[in-house]
Amino acid sequence: MIGHLRGELALKAKDHLIIEVQGVGYKVNIPPSLQRKLPELGEELKIYTYTYVREDRLVLYGFLETKQLELFKELLGVSKIGPKSAISSLATLTVKEFKLAIVKEKVDVLKEIKGIGTKTAQRLILELKGKIDLEQILAEEKDTAVEATANLERQEAIDGLLGLGYSRREAEAAVKEACGEQSGLTVEEIIRQALQSLG
Repeated sequence: MIGHLRGELALKAKDHLIIEVQGVGYKVNIPPSLQRKLPELGEELKIYTYTYVREDRLVLYGFLETKQLELFKELLGVSKIGPKSAISSLATLTVKEFKLAIVKEKVDVLKEIKGIGTKTAQRLILELKGKIDLEQILAEEKDTAVEATANLERQEAIDGLLGLGYSRREAEAAVKEACGEQSGLTVEEIIRQALQSLG
């Protein structure tokens, strides 16, 4: 089966796109929430795919991240959940939001998904709860928060260097060199080390 496609984005619509790979245009169904993350027409795109095969049809479903694809496949493993409901789930909630709703048994949150009622939400919780690692979700959440803080501090350091008369290119290069592999530096420490590299 097709694991991923890399090619030129030839068409993008609300619920699907066409990606051209070596002269062949593949129609790939996507969650509408992916629409705003797609590149411009004519640009290169890599999309992870799931091939849904039935006697009367063959449909490609695509995602920009492997974690979305993995959740889509897990949803298809739940009784009475088809591709339409699985795509709706990913269109309504992020992977993290969906998993937290399952772990915390938030039926009302799951019911926000089009086509999911109380009984289906309860079935999703019953069949998926044991497969979700809450500690991993919380660890990813912590990593995201740490990264966001680090990015904010780097930006403040760049702004500080701009205020001292350096160009944006000089400031960004110096901050990148100052941070290197280090983490947890304060804005003042980043600026101090950046000034040293600027000479």
